[in-house]
Amino acid sequence: MIRNKYTILGMTFVSLGLLGALLSAIGASLPAIQKFFGTSIGQTGSVSVVFQLTYAVFCFLGGFLTDFFSKDRVLAVGGLLYGLCTLLLGLSSSFSVNLVLFALAGIGGGLLFIGANTMIVILFPERRGKFFNLLHLCFAIGSVLASLFVSGFLYLGSRWNTVFRLFGFIAVLIGVLFLFTKAAASSAKLDRAALKRLFGTYKRMLANRAFLELLVANTLAIATQFGTIYLLVLFLTNTRSVPPPSASLVLAVYFVLLGSGRLICSFLISYQPITRIARLLLALLFVSLLAGWLTRGPFSIMCFIISGLASSGLMPSFLTLASHMLPKEISGLSLGFMSMIGGLGGMALTKLATWIAGSIGLNLAFLVVVFTAMAALGYFTLKLRHFQEAEKGRV
Repeated sequence: MIRNKYTILGMTFVSLGLLGALLSAIGASLPAIQKFFGTSIGQTGSVSVVFQLTYAVFCFLGGFLTDFFSKDRVLAVGGLLYGLCTLLLGLSSSFSVNLVLFALAGIGGGLLFIGANTMIVILFPERRGKFFNLLHLCFAIGSVLASLFVSGFLYLGSRWNTVFRLFGFIAVLIGVLFLFTKAAASSAKLDRAALKRLFGTYKRMLANRAFLELLVANTLAIATQFGTIYLLVLFLTNTRSVPPPSASLVLAVYFVLLGSGRLICSFLISYQPITRIARLLLALLFVSLLAGWLTRGPFSIMCFIISGLASSGLMPSFLTLASHMLPKEISGLSLGFMSMIGGLGGMALTKLATWIAGSIGLNLAFLVVVFTAMAALGYFTLKLRHFQEAEKGRV
């Protein structure tokens, strides 16, 4: 059995890196998928929508599972499901069959996300803020590598599914390794009394005003991030005449800044209030997306890239703040619930933008993403005092 916590930490980091790789690969591959299946922008957007839907739902259900079952087993199931489904992508010429595979891979991704985040709480409870940021740095690293691989494979004339098969092999390996891991026992025995106590605690979570307000801010911010990731390559190829391999490189640099920002935030979070960091990042996110949409040429591309830096510390900051608002024993549910709602927001935003694009074009439809960033900044600023009070009382 694998018991060393730093070995398990490394496996956990790889797990979230694989999730980042899959999200990035989907966004970067949408033009190639559209060409391969001959679908419209709306149909092609369904790939990211179905993946995001199942991913979001199982971030929540996975959080429930981590409260009653070993985190190792949740990660093992997530890795195996992710891997097996991505290995099968592209083997059928049916667009519907591949949509189902993307949906099932989303379930695996959701389990990897919540399993990895709750594993951090178990392994390093006193340094969770730092390791949350480092964990999500691995998400960014996987995202960068995926974008580069997609760009390289497309340039070499490989099929769109090549990169998915590569990550599928790694995911299966990680899933098997977690089957032989012993690190995080369940926090409660699955019986009627435990369920009653747990649901009572969940009720207190939903009655926590500060948490619900944070949930709204998180949903708007993370929806903006997901919408940018999924739509940026399509947006650049359709409205800025950027070739798909070059647009994938832009997404790769976006993730480089995303990762760099998370590394910086992992240190800043020990010296600066979480609320101050989050507010600054939200302001930068809105300004960079708006400037990118308003301008053309290299400056426009640079602004979209900078939005990656703006998105860098948002998810870790919100998760860290939430983990201090609620009892430790429901960390799985609280993190999973935030992830699910944020993921559903990303799904809805992507669906809305691609649906509107069918009528008014993708250039104007992208304003949905910009306005959501503006709403996130406005709401967080409006509720800032409540978040500051919650942060001062953290445990």
